[in-house]
Amino acid sequence: MRKPITVTLFNGRRFEAYPDCSVSSGVLYARIPNGKNILFARQHLSGGTLVDVGANVGSITLLLADKIENAILFEPNPVAAARARENLSRNQLDFKVYEFALSDTNGEIRFECNGAVDVAAHVVIDSSSRKPTHTVVECITFDEFLLRHGNLGFPVSLVKIDVEGHENSVLRGMGQFLSQKRPALVMFEYLQRTNLAETLRIFAEIKYQVFELGANGPVAVTDHVEPLQDLFACPYERRSEMDLVALRS
Repeated sequence: MRKPITVTLFNGRRFEAYPDCSVSSGVLYARIPNGKNILFARQHLSGGTLVDVGANVGSITLLLADKIENAILFEPNPVAAARARENLSRNQLDFKVYEFALSDTNGEIRFECNGAVDVAAHVVIDSSSRKPTHTVVECITFDEFLLRHGNLGFPVSLVKIDVEGHENSVLRGMGQFLSQKRPALVMFEYLQRTNLAETLRIFAEIKYQVFELGANGPVAVTDHVEPLQDLFACPYERRSEMDLVALRS
């Protein structure tokens, strides 16, 4: 494998761009990958801890690193987790990478990864499915993780979830944390296979408002929204801070 290229990001952090990593293309060819969402998150961050679920090689953490005080990263793909640690070390960031999956159960779960740092790697829902690309990885709920690991050092200011359709399970597994600690922002991937009605129900039960970033600003989501984008959620009591422009029905 060819050696990585060290790329300096817009915020001064350095990223190791490997040729077999699709994330590297975004870093190389865009000043700010996923710029609209990253800039919105940065606007509402001022210290605290980032919980990066589905961290892959740690690019999102690096893009936000100058706006936070701490981060914990979860990535069950060992190659991606190793590169995330490499990126953190390159930037003298003492953030921890945990090499297991977050879900709504504790124990083991099957995980599909098509080699290297596959950005589409995901938890396998169909228990009857068997493929050579499947492996068994440790899984834990975030609520249980907090019981085992204790204080994170700084209050959580942002939860980012990118787990290729397993987002609802992750959310169910951190329900107690979200309900009690109420981080200001949750940023999560919404795919076509995601059950949006369930997502909205999970957030409504803990009094969080889901919204998307529209052309004129944040727009509250109450029913339908186009998939293949990142959505956000915030506590009801912080909706005014997000400047929601309208309700989508």
